[in-house]
Amino acid sequence: MEDFIQYNNDNSVNVPFGRVAEWYIVNHPLLKNVRLKCQTRRETSGLIKSDIINVNRVEGAVDFIEWNTKKGDIKSTNRIDDIITLTSKGEEYVKQIEAKEKKDKLCWSWVMYCSGEGNSCERECGGIGSCKEACANYSLQNNKKNYRDMHLCKLRVISESKLSWLSKEKPLKIKIVGSHLPTNVLISHNPSVSRLNLSRQVRDHIIVSRRSDYRTANSVKLKLLAPFNGAEENELKEALKNQRQICNNDKLRSYLMRDDRRLKENSGPWTILHYLVMDVLKPKGFVLYYQQPDFSQPEDEKQFYQLTLSNEFWLRNGKNFGQKCIGMDSKHDLNNDRAPVLVFVAENNSGSGTPLAFGISNKENQWTIKLSIKAIKKNIPCDQNGCEHKWSYIDLPNGKGFKRIRECNSSNWNPLVMIDKHRPSKIAIDNNLHGAILCWFHIMHTIGENYNQWSISWPLRYPLALAFKIIGRSRTEDEAKELGLLYQDFVNSLKLSENVKQKLITDLNRNWLCDEWRLSFIDAGRILPNFESIMTTNNFTERLNRTIEANYSGVQTVVNFVERLYGVKLKRENITENTGKLQFEAGLATLFDMKSIEEENCSKKLSSDKLRRLNYGRLYFLLEFIEPSNHNDYFYVRKSDNVQTLESPFDGKSIKLDEEAINNLSPLFKKLEQKHLDKASHREGQIKEDFVTYFKNKERVIPAENKNRLIYEGDTDEAYNEIIRLYYLQGGSIFLPRDNISGRNSDPFRPPELKYNTPNKGAPPKAIAKPRKPSRILQTLQSNSHNETNSFALEKRNTKRARKDLRNTKEQIKEGTAHNSTKTHHNASNLIHNENSNIYSNPNFQQELYPSAQPLYNSHILSSTNISYIPPPTNTLQPFYISPSSDQTLYNPYIHQPLTYSSNSLPADLQSHESLNMLNSQFFSPTFSSINSFSNNNSQNLPNF
Repeated sequence: MEDFIQYNNDNSVNVPFGRVAEWYIVNHPLLKNVRLKCQTRRETSGLIKSDIINVNRVEGAVDFIEWNTKKGDIKSTNRIDDIITLTSKGEEYVKQIEAKEKKDKLCWSWVMYCSGEGNSCERECGGIGSCKEACANYSLQNNKKNYRDMHLCKLRVISESKLSWLSKEKPLKIKIVGSHLPTNVLISHNPSVSRLNLSRQVRDHIIVSRRSDYRTANSVKLKLLAPFNGAEENELKEALKNQRQICNNDKLRSYLMRDDRRLKENSGPWTILHYLVMDVLKPKGFVLYYQQPDFSQPEDEKQFYQLTLSNEFWLRNGKNFGQKCIGMDSKHDLNNDRAPVLVFVAENNSGSGTPLAFGISNKENQWTIKLSIKAIKKNIPCDQNGCEHKWSYIDLPNGKGFKRIRECNSSNWNPLVMIDKHRPSKIAIDNNLHGAILCWFHIMHTIGENYNQWSISWPLRYPLALAFKIIGRSRTEDEAKELGLLYQDFVNSLKLSENVKQKLITDLNRNWLCDEWRLSFIDAGRILPNFESIMTTNNFTERLNRTIEANYSGVQTVVNFVERLYGVKLKRENITENTGKLQFEAGLATLFDMKSIEEENCSKKLSSDKLRRLNYGRLYFLLEFIEPSNHNDYFYVRKSDNVQTLESPFDGKSIKLDEEAINNLSPLFKKLEQKHLDKASHREGQIKEDFVTYFKNKERVIPAENKNRLIYEGDTDEAYNEIIRLYYLQGGSIFLPRDNISGRNSDPFRPPELKYNTPNKGAPPKAIAKPRKPSRILQTLQSNSHNETNSFALEKRNTKRARKDLRNTKEQIKEGTAHNSTKTHHNASNLIHNENSNIYSNPNFQQELYPSAQPLYNSHILSSTNISYIPPPTNTLQPFYISPSSDQTLYNPYIHQPLTYSSNSLPADLQSHESLNMLNSQFFSPTFSSINSFSNNNSQNLPNF
């Protein structure tokens, strides 16, 4: 600021209009710790009426009041940082002044004076701190004739400017006249300011922080104290005494309350957003559509507020990756006004979501959604390679906004849109895009809530859900209707009340198989001509919303959301900064763009749950539970007699199903299988290598001391043998993530008495896209099957029993170890299994089970002597010993059902199954369709995959 000040010989200075004038006054030594009052600014209003000059507010100024006079004129409070400019008439007048045809005039004449607070200044009567008895003001209240009486101090700040100076760089002249005390007085000047004395700039930022961001007094105070972070005590005391940058809490709260009472929302979030759209976002082409509500129009799209935002990179991604399907979802909690934010997302070539556009409106309905869809469609690049057609803005006919249109405007962009079940969204999509399809996660979530509301017993929920999803696999509308009739028969066969049966049937017919939603629900409406896979859930939009929520906390206004989306930060983010221009920083849009660029040449990635299920399927192939066919979408799968037990894909726990209900599903399965009876031979692949690579990659992130060396360093066969060993010990939990926290002490100065050790490496855990609890359909039938909770006494008894069983188990392990040490070799394993799937194994298990160094193939596991696997009795905890030559049973804790293996390499009882995702489960992922049944005398029943 010092560079903008011109010092004159008469102890005056010349400064430009704006913030520099206030900065000089605030930092002058005579004016520190002083509150200045002001007289009326003269000469200015007359020249404004004569259309000679204009008075403009400095950028960011909001601390002023406007009012209307009886004559209809608008007046407002004066500020020292106001800016005066010449009109065209004023410029002609200045030329006449320069030609000496007219006299120069003052356009600014303002006197500011010390308020005399603290009674330490010399007064006009000559008294110091108080008036003399002979003074005319001696008997007056506060020794002042009126509010603007300058009697209490002789110090004046005189500022002036003339018309001829306005063309200069520093047109405002400021001169300080007088002093607080005479030079011959020995006492020092110690003012005591009792009223608010913040600078205008600081007040502006406080008001904007309040009106736009709804900050509290404490949060505003934190912003005020930012430049004093780490300051010493004396510096803080001096700043508080000065009161130019900070003030005490009481004054700050009073100031905020006063501003709240003004009811002049000239700087509210929506007003700031308007100027942000017009001045910053529109010139950059980020605004596709902007409309202010026009309530004079009939009930249509013109009555609503709508702002659609995007950029060229997102639109190109929409052309490249959003031709077939996009996701659309609305969220109301991304701002404190709960204005709906409509999010459009496309899936890029790497399998990740990339944003397409954001829509902000005052209401979520078919009109506002349609406006966003049309705005995107009119700006998607055309089919020409590297479309370089320009875009332009066109004002709306009613003058309430504008829209962006690309020159070509001939795009064939017509994708499917993945939505939640929302009627206004579907109406807006119809006739504008290819059609709407429903998100399967929200479908099943709704079904689960209905089952819970209707109090359907737990063993029946999964069969009902399975029947529901079979209908969803329909390839034609006629097939869906036929399966709907079979669904009714299935529901009527269940042990449910007539009222609940009627609710289930009515829900299917009215909400899912009705004409409005049928094609959005079944596969017939979402299958592309080339059978290319598309989205099944709206997870990408949920993840995008969670990214926005996780990166920024605190109160989020609608303008705050847009600022942080594009990296535009208004000056209120740092109250002490100068306001000459907008600040820019990397926003979420830049983050999304960089992520898309990084993934341009990446192969398609699978999410962790999909990868886990894929490798679970590879394991079943390697164990010969499944055989490939000559068709990519069909497999031979071994059948199981024990189909009433299902393993949850969420936590691996077994789920007891109603056996009668499962058997009654046969008509629906057979109906679905009819169109697949003419397909299916064998297809080879590198299943084992891919399967082992998956586990080797899991070991990479594990600390060295926790790695499984056989998997991490061994070859394919050694690693495979170790994986199979762990699978029979731990079941499906080997596919779940392992704890990768090192046990080494990386903090040697940490006090040893602190037992709880939290990892200090890496970033804090980031919020997932959407926390998903296990579906109510998948809950097990346990003690809470009748919505009952155990009492405290019962819980205490159960705890004591568990501890007792654990002690007995440990003793039995010791006794068994001592006993087995006297026996000869061939101990296959010493396994212990309880209801919580806690496994204890003999450390010599691997050497005893695999004594040779030869690779362990399926023939090594499935020996000629059949080994059956059955679970132990419920609520037991007992060891048992199996010899390889024995016919005793060995329990597989993950399958949770009796298994028998055959030494024959070909499956005994095989079925062809279409590879469609049924219920996101390892067992019901495919849609099953039988083609042929092979008979074999040595056949054994295996679990259905």
